[in-house]
Amino acid sequence: MDFQPKIVDLTFSDSDDDSNLLSLQERILLMGKQTERNKIQQPSSPLAVKRRFHSASEDETVDLNDRVQEIKPNFDGSSSDELPDLKDLLSIHHSASVPESEDEFKITLASIPKSKKTKTRKDTDPEKEVAKLERIKLREEKKKEKELAKALKASEKEIQKSKKPDECLKGMKILIDQSIIFENESEDIYCALDESNIKYNIEENPINMSVIWCRTIVEVTVQNGEVIKLEKEQLENVSVLVIPSKSFIQMVYAFMQKSKGKMADELTLVDYITNIKIAFPQMDITCIVVGLDKYQRSVKDSDMFDAETKKMVKQVSKTVIEEATTEVQIQAFVNFNFLNTMRELGDILLRFSKAIAEAPQRREKQAQKCLAFSWYADADSSCPVKIGKDGTGFMKLWQQQIQQFNNVGPEVAEAIVAKYPSLQILMEAYRACSSTKEAEQLLQDIVVRRNYGPLGTQRRIGPELSYKIYLFYNSKNGNQVLQR
Repeated sequence: MDFQPKIVDLTFSDSDDDSNLLSLQERILLMGKQTERNKIQQPSSPLAVKRRFHSASEDETVDLNDRVQEIKPNFDGSSSDELPDLKDLLSIHHSASVPESEDEFKITLASIPKSKKTKTRKDTDPEKEVAKLERIKLREEKKKEKELAKALKASEKEIQKSKKPDECLKGMKILIDQSIIFENESEDIYCALDESNIKYNIEENPINMSVIWCRTIVEVTVQNGEVIKLEKEQLENVSVLVIPSKSFIQMVYAFMQKSKGKMADELTLVDYITNIKIAFPQMDITCIVVGLDKYQRSVKDSDMFDAETKKMVKQVSKTVIEEATTEVQIQAFVNFNFLNTMRELGDILLRFSKAIAEAPQRREKQAQKCLAFSWYADADSSCPVKIGKDGTGFMKLWQQQIQQFNNVGPEVAEAIVAKYPSLQILMEAYRACSSTKEAEQLLQDIVVRRNYGPLGTQRRIGPELSYKIYLFYNSKNGNQVLQR
């Protein structure tokens, strides 16, 4: 019986992918398993052994019989060329027995460590890497700039919104001196403020018996690429000085004594206000006296006051009070308000708060208006004339146009309108004149009546005004001066 050895191809193909090749030990185990299966299923025809364990398809398998037929013609049967049996080869390279089942084979194969091949990374161009990093950095910077611009825009929008008349009052706070709370009926002040939902604090102010205002200002700064909002409080240069009625009478009485040349130990009203203005020169002060008439009546009618106080109150008349307050207004540039109740004082504080809150916006608006139309006269829209569809209102508009001339009052304008009800009629009268001199004197003899009845007076318009009106409506020179 001829011996036909079974040849198994254990060589590696050049075309195989190195990452998917099995090691020699894995191949031996695989072929051993296939041999055992061939003995059980088809002893005469061994199954094909797969070249790879992780094969994608059945086309990659190789039939062992075909490979044996390719090698058989070259085998001459000599003992030197005899190949070892598969079992001997398996025993040489692996001392363990061949697994009997497929599960045992998979477990054995999984226990064999596989050799991993490290993939070599291709060398990249350093210039391209630098350019890529620069592009990434530039993209991040642009993104941060957009976010910063968006945050700044939102903050600016919020600041502009806070400057609106409805919103600016929310940033104001009234600081009321603690001495005011000891005055009679002072709780009415806080009732008025509470109804308006305005913020106020009771504290010790730099000026005794004063009310000052504090504004919350929001500032936006950029630090380390982030928008930061800062809120700070700013004191306004406006103050309301509350003078008690008793102190006011005493200071006015001292002023009266000093004006008569007498020595007065008490502080006069002028000296009191002047000292405050020297200490706070930038402060705009408004003096308020509450319940003066009520105090004077109570002193005169009550027996609780001594004779000296009654004498002082009796001598301080309204005329003396007007003289003292006028002197203070001239020297210290302050205003005086005389109120009856503390509730009125609360209402005044509310009006002051609103005016102070809107002052910066109004000043800015006025400045822009002056820059844009500094050459243009301000229009007066306090008393506009409405023109009806039937033509009513034209005569009143014509009368107001004439009143724009200097020293022309309602009586003069009414007299001209009565004689010439419209500008067209006046122009026709000018064209009907035979000479320029006659046209210049057309309006001079119109009679102007002042009041009616026995006390009424009359006068004429005169040649000067008649000449100005003629020159205004007939001169073709835009730079013409309305004066002879």
